[in-house]
Amino acid sequence: MTMPISIRPLIAIVLAGAAGLVMAHGNVTPQPVNTGNLPSLGDEVRIENPFREGNELSEYYSEAVKVGESAYAGNCASCHGIRAMSGGLTPDLRELTEWDDEYFITRVRNGTDRGMPSWKKSLDQNAMWAIRTYVESLPKPE
Repeated sequence: MTMPISIRPLIAIVLAGAAGLVMAHGNVTPQPVNTGNLPSLGDEVRIENPFREGNELSEYYSEAVKVGESAYAGNCASCHGIRAMSGGLTPDLRELTEWDDEYFITRVRNGTDRGMPSWKKSLDQNAMWAIRTYVESLPKPE
């Protein structure tokens, strides 16, 4: 197939831009998270969000949402979108209702083989559960 010469540079630019987006996924410099007044959850990994309304530490729900919003903005938004509204390269986190808490914490701690980094050395579980609480507080897409 022969293409006019003027289209070739355009295609090369588009392909290079797409490759850059794919290579950038997961290339995030971890930002520190101030977990504020949230109680320390310790080192043993929990498999259920303690800050969710109705759970063990639900009195910290509002604080967890606030901490989670800041933590998400600094560590997750560059790949998963502002307010968890994905641009298409990553899952829309507001729609992942089938992900239970254990799946979430395992995925965030260990990362994926498709570009998401492991966060277990950068974020404690207070920050991870605060992020989960924040994402769950967002309105679901219509």
